[in-house]
Amino acid sequence: VFQCYEWGELKKNSNWTPCRIVIYDDKEIKLIAQVLVKRVLGKKIGWCPGGPLIKPINIEEGRLVLEKFKNHIVTSNIINLRCKSTLKLDESTKSMFSDFPFASNSITSRKTIIQKVINSDDFLKNVRKKHRYSIKQSDKNNIIWKPIEGESGIDKFLEVYQSMSAIKSLKLPMIDLKKFSALSNSRLKVISFCGLENNICLSSCIVSLFAKKAFYHYAATSDDGRNKSASYGMIYNLMKYLKSIEIEELDFGGLSEDGSSAGVDFFKEGFNGEVVNRIGEFDIAKSNLYRYIFNKVIQFKSFN
Repeated sequence: VFQCYEWGELKKNSNWTPCRIVIYDDKEIKLIAQVLVKRVLGKKIGWCPGGPLIKPINIEEGRLVLEKFKNHIVTSNIINLRCKSTLKLDESTKSMFSDFPFASNSITSRKTIIQKVINSDDFLKNVRKKHRYSIKQSDKNNIIWKPIEGESGIDKFLEVYQSMSAIKSLKLPMIDLKKFSALSNSRLKVISFCGLENNICLSSCIVSLFAKKAFYHYAATSDDGRNKSASYGMIYNLMKYLKSIEIEELDFGGLSEDGSSAGVDFFKEGFNGEVVNRIGEFDIAKSNLYRYIFNKVIQFKSFN
């Protein structure tokens, strides 16, 4: 979803300019990349979330295509491009990307969980025992679960998110959800999946749907919702909804690589999806000095 046209349009609101790159031969497209470009102190830097997307025949062709991509970035006077590839890390992809230095300071984690969308009975059997118990506890309450599109869905999410943030003193970076939701169309849909009791939102998550896949962006649960295990019920009922609209998998989002988000990791891992290590972040820089400076900036500053 981070490589789709709509995401690039959304990031224009944060002063990024999307640059869309396609590399192809006579037969088919080999690489697609949506690079977000911004000027900092007069210099162009780039961010390629979820990309580049690459489809080589073999490792050698993959290296050739990536070299063409690199040359295009350098000749475009982007002093440093940070890419976050979603390709699964294995011996083949590791070899293909071996000419690109991996980031010394990462913006996001390379670990995620992919949850296959299966029928509710099989899903419930597959989750960890403690999670299954919490799902059943949640079901004992009179919570109505439904997807809500548009501004009203975002308002429901923000209502519970702001309550949770105040209690926990959270200050997390977040995209403009209303502008994101406004980009919904026939290809991309943005929903707030909500658990309501007496029309009060107890738990909600922001999910985008794109190309038979669902992407889990943000989630929040109120104090009352936590007492009723609503966050567990939310995932169970979300999976039922995704199955009903023929979505094939849910990308649960990042897991911490250093255990710094133990509570979130425990919650996500308990549904027993596949933990995936991706290629992760690497840099294309005009010089080692630019790469060094960029990584030092990332070490001390959030990247939005």
